[in-house]
Amino acid sequence: MTDTATEPAPPTAANDTWADQLERLRARYKHVRQPILVALNILLHDPEISLDDAKAQANLHGVRITAASVAGAQRLLSRRDGDNGGDEPKAKGAADALRSPRPRRPRPPAKEVDPEALIRGLVGKIQQQGNAEADRLRDAIRRAIATLQAAVED
Repeated sequence: MTDTATEPAPPTAANDTWADQLERLRARYKHVRQPILVALNILLHDPEISLDDAKAQANLHGVRITAASVAGAQRLLSRRDGDNGGDEPKAKGAADALRSPRPRRPRPPAKEVDPEALIRGLVGKIQQQGNAEADRLRDAIRRAIATLQAAVED
């Protein structure tokens, strides 16, 4: 049986291309953390790689990645697939979004407002409320008088 080495491999030509690929990704995605870029590079080479294999491959290059790093890389990869790298013309939906919006329909003309009718309606409502309150007061006074008369007659 032979023992397998678990420490990172010494720099070779393959690692140099790995470093070049990471530099290109770092230039393209300036605000993305290194573990996500490493996971993205791994996914670019093998999109169907398992999480454990991706972690082992990243460990060979001296970087620790997590499931969140791989998920972030998958998100970047899906956006990159939709981006077409910027070399090809944009999709029809994107071109439609860049065009100016359709002109708005004109609003229908506002109905003619009669201020006198509005004021008369408001005064009528206030008078109705006042009349209703006065009726309640009259009714309460009648009940009080009836109660007092019943008390005096006894």
